[in-house]
Amino acid sequence: MKKLLIPIAVVAVGAAAYLYQQKEQQPAYNVLNYVPADTPIFSGQLAPFPLKDYLTSFPSLDNTQEIKLSEAFGYESAGINFTQNIIDAYQEAVKTPSLLATNFGLADQVRAYAYTIGLLPVVKIEVADPQVFWDLLDKSEQETGFTHTDGKLNEQPYRSYQLTEDDDQMKVELIISQANGLFTFTLKSDIFTDQALAMALEQQKPEKSLADTGTITEIAKQHNLSESSIGFVNHVEIVKGLTTTDGNLIAKQLTELLKNESRNPLTAIQSTICQQEFNSIAQNWPRTAFGYTQLDIDKDQATVGFSAIIESKNQVILNSLNALRGFIPEYTQGYDDKIASFAYGFDVSKLSSSLTNIFSDLSTPSYQCAELQKMQSDITQAGQQLAMVGIGANMASGLKGISGAIYDYDLSDLSSTTPQLNSLDGLFSIHADSPKALFDSLKMLAPIPALDLVVDGPAVALKSIMPIPPELNIDPQVAIKGNHFVIYNGEKATKVANALSTEKLSSNGVAQIALDLPKLLAPILGEIEKSDEFLPAEIQNLKDYDMRMKGGLDITEQGIRVDSTVNSKAVK
Repeated sequence: MKKLLIPIAVVAVGAAAYLYQQKEQQPAYNVLNYVPADTPIFSGQLAPFPLKDYLTSFPSLDNTQEIKLSEAFGYESAGINFTQNIIDAYQEAVKTPSLLATNFGLADQVRAYAYTIGLLPVVKIEVADPQVFWDLLDKSEQETGFTHTDGKLNEQPYRSYQLTEDDDQMKVELIISQANGLFTFTLKSDIFTDQALAMALEQQKPEKSLADTGTITEIAKQHNLSESSIGFVNHVEIVKGLTTTDGNLIAKQLTELLKNESRNPLTAIQSTICQQEFNSIAQNWPRTAFGYTQLDIDKDQATVGFSAIIESKNQVILNSLNALRGFIPEYTQGYDDKIASFAYGFDVSKLSSSLTNIFSDLSTPSYQCAELQKMQSDITQAGQQLAMVGIGANMASGLKGISGAIYDYDLSDLSSTTPQLNSLDGLFSIHADSPKALFDSLKMLAPIPALDLVVDGPAVALKSIMPIPPELNIDPQVAIKGNHFVIYNGEKATKVANALSTEKLSSNGVAQIALDLPKLLAPILGEIEKSDEFLPAEIQNLKDYDMRMKGGLDITEQGIRVDSTVNSKAVK
């Protein structure tokens, strides 16, 4: 008997080890396994986002105007009142972030996803206590009379709220379901198949999922974005959906939607030649990608960096736009030491050739699709008009950009018809290969008194060139500092202007802006408070907006890129 038990024990241990190993090797639950690879739109907060701290770090929104759906729609209904209750609960939670758990059952940190299965919208939100949200829906149903019906797909239960009237030709239902710690919100309608709903409710996986493609990692690496949150719009799939009748899920759903229409508005672009030519354009501009570049959040302050990139493979247009990049000076980058700044970089000497290349590329090949022929004709006409701009720009050849900044200012007598500017610290600059040549050209065109500015020479008072009203209390200076023509007033601006003399020109951007909202509003709000005038709720609310922001536009090897950063601090 003992001899028999030994091999049985060995087999049992081996089987247990095998089963344990198989369990360990099973892939973890991943929402992306249920997102089709060809989804046209996707946005995912893939790592927990500190929502409570984020809202806490933002200014109080106590005085903001509440959303009233009945006013927007012009009538009331049970469905509108039901939705209004949910919105009211959300607005209350935004004002007091601790209510996110009380009202919605959300954790302090959440994951969320929004995407489409063809045209079918799907939103998923991570919830810590699902019953809290179910109770919110039940309470709103009791108060408004807008009720749900229970449904089940396979073994997955869901609630269905009818969004259309009983006599409407197409019935549309809001579907709410909960599984795997996530609430799912989607739609049910005749144009959406049961298979699409099954994917939305995670009862069926697509043939190829977003998780299978590596798209998220690819976008993050290509554009230097955080993998914690990535989104994209797939232009190729959208174009395919519009120009074909069954090329993808969008096309099939649109075909079903429009089958009873007397006139299909998409017929004009669904010929074979239109499909090919629109697809060719989409392949050159395949996708818009977006995501975070910075995410530093706690309950005291939040700094969030965000970027969006319109990807392009059209090297002719990209190279032409890249050639137009101009100079963005160091003093305009960032928001820490100023009230506001701006910079526009453009190489005027490249304008004519770049426009010629761009419009030449847009004019060839000659399209056969009627809709594209019309668009091409309009572009050709616009190109002829803009050609004159290129010729006129030759007068400013060598110009690389303009910029400016405000560091400080003070006002008084705002209640009078003529507010008093007590002080101003700021500058305006023009950047060029030869700013002196540009200034001399300006003297020939404008009635400017004889004045000879020397590169890196002494500054000249602007009032010697043009009259300045004495009530402005400013004495701006004009100078050429290296490659920079500057007009400046104030202590800080003087230091920045002098530093420009050693800053060399480079093609480093297209546009840059920055703003410190508290610094901008402080003089104005301070004067209003001194006047003892009644402050409207909207103005009173601005006092707590401790927020700074910056943004930029540039041309990169991947396409057209927009960057932004917002910093906010909680009210003490």
